[in-house]
Amino acid sequence: MITDSRSVDPTRTTLAAAVALSEDAIAAEPVEGRVHRHWRLAGGRLVRVPRMSHLGLSPRRNLIYAARAFRRMAPSGAVPRLHGMLRVSPDLPWGALVVDDVDGAVPILPTDLPAIGRALAAIHRLPVPTRRAPFVDPADPLTYLLTVARRQLAPVQDRLEGDARRILDDEMGWAEGLIAQAPPRPAPSLVAADTHPGNFRILPDGAAVLLDVERPVYDSAAVDLAHASLPSSLAWDPAVRGGAERADIVAFHGAWAAEVPADLAAAVRPWVLPYRRLIWLRTTSWACAWAATNDLSAALASADAATSGLARRLARFVDPAMMEEARSGWIGDRAFSGEELIP
Repeated sequence: MITDSRSVDPTRTTLAAAVALSEDAIAAEPVEGRVHRHWRLAGGRLVRVPRMSHLGLSPRRNLIYAARAFRRMAPSGAVPRLHGMLRVSPDLPWGALVVDDVDGAVPILPTDLPAIGRALAAIHRLPVPTRRAPFVDPADPLTYLLTVARRQLAPVQDRLEGDARRILDDEMGWAEGLIAQAPPRPAPSLVAADTHPGNFRILPDGAAVLLDVERPVYDSAAVDLAHASLPSSLAWDPAVRGGAERADIVAFHGAWAAEVPADLAAAVRPWVLPYRRLIWLRTTSWACAWAATNDLSAALASADAATSGLARRLARFVDPAMMEEARSGWIGDRAFSGEELIP
């Protein structure tokens, strides 16, 4: 992940000059996000100003990657339209994208999970090109995901202990065993890779739109299915109300499967559970690394709502009881089957 020591927060005056509008055509205050700052424009458009690169890209490469992500997913109709790109400059050190300002509601769980499944299906059924650059396209996606988890845990391995350490060791051992079997590469789709419910908005007609699409990869569609429906994802965004029971998770996958070609559903079915474990491992290893390198008690007591809120969520993710609750989806008599999720 790359951040920039220079200011990444443009002023209203700076943006007015960049988009050739008067200041009156730009909202008085931005909408804050963890990775972006958003400025609403007159005419139903939004300026997305990045603060960092999750993929470790330079500002210019990060902007190009994001712009191509919006363009490549546009035929799905499930993402905002891209209207323009503001180049990297001293006033905009990470550049910016101008996209549709989606007038939708935050999802309510479990009611809106099927709509999210259908939106993902619209993306996953897009044709997969022979040339997939510049997007991440790992030749061995299973090893790629395990390597991410290892890299996140490496600096804090000696600080993890107790049940959390045991659980992570068990899951890492399972992943290593899976990879040792040298399975074939899962059939790749264009996947958004950041599909927790808070990243969607629900339109008046009930359709879901995915807002953040800046870091897609080519991998199994099971990546997005897992990231949208794991307990850690369902509880990630505090603006999302409600939860999901077993039947709701099944219905979400069923809504996706009903909207994709039969051969794609068949290709994903054997991977839907392994990817739930791998994506959980990737997410939970990050949470454990954060908790091990930060003063969790101080963060929980922080007067800054964003800091304390993040700490509360991550404290739950590294709670062994919640970790075991997630693992019950693939271990024990409550485990899902691939055929149950994708009939």
